[in-house]
Amino acid sequence: MTITIVGDFADSLSFLASQRAEHIRSLDLHDVWWFAVEADRSRPMGGAPLDATSIDRVQRLAAPGEALPVAGVRAPNSRAATAAYAESFTDGVPDAMRRALFDALWVHGRNIGDPDVIRSVVFDVLNPAPRSRDIDWRVRANLPIIQLGDPDPIATTRRLGFIVSMGRGPLTVVGQERIDEWRRFWQQHGTPELPLLLTDEGEGFAGEDALMWLAQQLPHRDTTPAPTSAAAAIVDATTPVTAVS
Repeated sequence: MTITIVGDFADSLSFLASQRAEHIRSLDLHDVWWFAVEADRSRPMGGAPLDATSIDRVQRLAAPGEALPVAGVRAPNSRAATAAYAESFTDGVPDAMRRALFDALWVHGRNIGDPDVIRSVVFDVLNPAPRSRDIDWRVRANLPIIQLGDPDPIATTRRLGFIVSMGRGPLTVVGQERIDEWRRFWQQHGTPELPLLLTDEGEGFAGEDALMWLAQQLPHRDTTPAPTSAAAAIVDATTPVTAVS
C-alpha cells in the first residue's frame, strides 16, 4: 500500500506522524510519500510559544520510545523549512531532510524559520561524511573546508547549504512548483487538521485519527479500530493520490 501524508514542520502532531512513517518504512510495511505545507502563513518569523494544551496533547498521543518536543520549543514560521524540503528532492535526500528538519526544531529547539539555521541543517544533510582533518591547511590554501569533488559552482553552492533564499523561499522554480502542488493537494481535501493521511485504497484520516491509523500499522501498537465515518469523509475515494517528486 502507498500512503500519502501531508504535514507541517511547525506542527507537533506532524512530528509524531513523521516518526511513525519512518518506522513503517523501515519495516517495509508501506510506501510513504510526504508532502509539506505551511499551514499558518501568519505566524511570526520568530515563532510563537507552543501552548500547554498542545504539549499535553503530544505527550498523551506519543508512544513509548517516540521523541517528544524539547522544553521551551517555539512553533516557528515553517516557510523556510518547507522550501528546504521541496528543494531536497532535487538533491535526492527528501527523507533525510524531513528527519533533520523535524529533529532540528522538536528535538534540539532550533528556529527552523531562520534561513541561517536552515543552511546549517542542509549542510549536515548534504555532507554526512566527516570533514577533512587538516582544516587549517585548507583554509590557508583558500580551499573549501570540505572536499566537494564537484566543479559545478551551482552544485557546490547547494552542497554548502544554500538552497533557501533570504526571503525563506525555494531557490528554484521546480521547488516552488512542488510547494504549490502540495498545498493544492491539501486544499482539494478541505484543508483538514494536520497531519492528513490518505491511502491509495481511498481511506483518509486527519489529526489524531491519522496518528491512530499509523500506530495500528506498527507491531505491538494500539489495535483500536480507526474511525471510519467523519475521518474517512475527508477524502473522495475517486480522487487519485499522486506523488510529487
